[in-house]
Amino acid sequence: MAGETRPEALDLAQGICVQIGQYFQIQDDFLDCYGDPEVIGKVGTDIEDSKCCWIVCTALEVASDSQKEIIKSNYGQKDPAAVARVKAVYEELGMKGRFGAYEAESYERLSALISEQKLLPEGVFTNLLQKIYKRSK
Repeated sequence: MAGETRPEALDLAQGICVQIGQYFQIQDDFLDCYGDPEVIGKVGTDIEDSKCCWIVCTALEVASDSQKEIIKSNYGQKDPAAVARVKAVYEELGMKGRFGAYEAESYERLSALISEQKLLPEGVFTNLLQKIYKRSK
């Protein structure tokens, strides 16, 4: 659309945009669990819907056997008590802090990648990254 035809520039843009998209999706997974419904405009249902999202996958990687069992036996249940049990394990595992660390690392990595490249104007990517960094909806 911008008239750019160099394959290396297009490959670079695709690589950066895929990483920004992954970061955005992981934020969305986090906000589904922890976002304020008044702000995000919906009540998150990833736990009830048994979605394979970042937060549950990360939790299962670091959980003890007993915590994994709680997640497995309650994930995908439409019961608020089951959802609360899953969220309690998330709390024990410090998932808010884990996401904060992921977000900071992602922002730093993407910022460096954007500033180090010289094929495309930085603003194309930095404007997008600034719109989603630490978003709450």
